[in-house]
Amino acid sequence: HFLLGPQHTEQLPEPLLRTGLFEYGLDEVVQTLTSPDHTLGLIFVLHVRASAIAQAGSPPGLAFLHQCRALLTRLDPAQVALAPMEVSRLCAKFLAFALDAGTPLLAVKPLIVAAQALQPGPAHFTPVHPLALQACILAKCYSASLALIGEPLIQVDPAKTAVTAQDVLLTHYHGGIALVGLKRHAEALQFFQLVIAAPTLVFNTIMVEAYKKWLLCGLIANKAVPVLPRYTATTVQRSSKGCAPAYVELGASFASRDLAKLQRTIATHAAVFEKDSNTGLVKQCATAFTKDCIQRLSRTYVTLSLVDIASAAGLSGAAEAEAQLLIMVDKGEIKAQIDRVKGMALFSGDADVFDSNEMKTVLDARLEQVVTLSHKLRDLHDDIAGDVAYVSKMVEKGDRSAGRWAGERAGAEDMAVI
Repeated sequence: HFLLGPQHTEQLPEPLLRTGLFEYGLDEVVQTLTSPDHTLGLIFVLHVRASAIAQAGSPPGLAFLHQCRALLTRLDPAQVALAPMEVSRLCAKFLAFALDAGTPLLAVKPLIVAAQALQPGPAHFTPVHPLALQACILAKCYSASLALIGEPLIQVDPAKTAVTAQDVLLTHYHGGIALVGLKRHAEALQFFQLVIAAPTLVFNTIMVEAYKKWLLCGLIANKAVPVLPRYTATTVQRSSKGCAPAYVELGASFASRDLAKLQRTIATHAAVFEKDSNTGLVKQCATAFTKDCIQRLSRTYVTLSLVDIASAAGLSGAAEAEAQLLIMVDKGEIKAQIDRVKGMALFSGDADVFDSNEMKTVLDARLEQVVTLSHKLRDLHDDIAGDVAYVSKMVEKGDRSAGRWAGERAGAEDMAVI
């Protein structure tokens, strides 16, 4: 009965719930089966238990969570490939129970391992990816998410992984949040942009939330309001500004280079930012504004007093200006020397930035990444070009275009004769 699949366990018989699961031997079955040898059987049995627990409304207990954890960390990829939908459903219930128990950290490693086991290749999306990333975010283990998003994900294969469009959007959305937690705002900006620029007919909730964080990350990473790509869906381009007026106003205030105006905007819409859980990002935008002011000063002046820097950047005084300069110098954002006796800052150019072994190492690594990505894109292009469904669709589209062109030409010739 238990191997019939989760579709037969959505509504378990009332006697089963009243009598208790252990009397039906499920616990003994779980103890008898071992992973990874009996991966498929354990997936179905634990899903039955999870469905019954959810239907009964009782807490699952740590014993059940540890049983799921033991299975998910030792999955057999060959057996997982036979039931991707069942694996994703079990992972979703496991995460929900872990969150109810207040232990999101318990779900981080099992879900990451499960997502990797479900992947036919390292570039494939799976329905477990957004669940694992959500667990990383809630447990504040942002670095653990790099195991799933450290390399580009470009393969979508619903037949093998049961992945959906929503899974792809949530993977990029949660991945962007994890990168924000790592202070990698430029990469987070790209992840959020992949959400809002995805083909769509409706500007859905995921895209709305991604748009808000995309705008904030653009201000932090590039010190400017980001621009939607030209290939963004018309619906998104028309609806984006209307769905987040507070964020649009924040971007306009940032672009005006008026510190007082930016502070007023942040104070006016503080409740909106708090409701959206974006207060931290907004504060980072204010810090980015200050850094941008100092960087502009460093490109304009050779020497400048700490008092003038504090006044231009909206800092409390020379001491805070000095502290901010030291932080930016330490991060390599500017080059400057401070004369504490005279209270002056001496800015120097960055002509020698690329004249170092460290920069050569960075450039070599970037070039290697470009070559690797080029090979992946070429392989993806070959796969698409050889796909029967794609070729048939393109041929059909070409026939329709040719027929329309022939009809227009015939009509033009008729008009010419007349």
